[in-house]
Amino acid sequence: MLPQEERAESTINAQPDKVTPRHRALMRRIVGGMSLSDACVDIGFSVSRASIIVNSPLFQEEMKMMEAEVAKEFAEAEAQRPTDPTRLMLSESAETAAKTLKGALSDENPLVRVSAAKDILDRTGYAKEDKIKAKVLVEPSQALLDVLGRIAGERNVKSDDDVE
Repeated sequence: MLPQEERAESTINAQPDKVTPRHRALMRRIVGGMSLSDACVDIGFSVSRASIIVNSPLFQEEMKMMEAEVAKEFAEAEAQRPTDPTRLMLSESAETAAKTLKGALSDENPLVRVSAAKDILDRTGYAKEDKIKAKVLVEPSQALLDVLGRIAGERNVKSDDDVE
């Protein structure tokens, strides 16, 4: 790649002055390891036009930021990956276990089918809400008792007035 000052004026004039969503789509494919020619076919750029775009300083700068973001996300994903041998074995078996549970939905025994359905719903966030029974003792404040007494007193006065 030639330095910017050694490029032909026509090439410099053909370089983008902003990065468009289509350019970012091209960038994602290149960062993902796709060849420029395959990315061009995928997006609909000519290879010559894509070459001018990809070699522009603006595109190169944006691509470095995207590569840094991808590297950061990869490092975070690697940090989250289980390293405990038991967790590794369980995570490798998760797909088989899920298929087995899904297969249990077709079992002849209705209890097995219901149990499998409940397990699947529970693991996908549709768990049955637990109802909690509790005995609660409410101790009203003196202010509340005064208000209730005043209301009760007013009702008694109105009742006496209605009698006359």
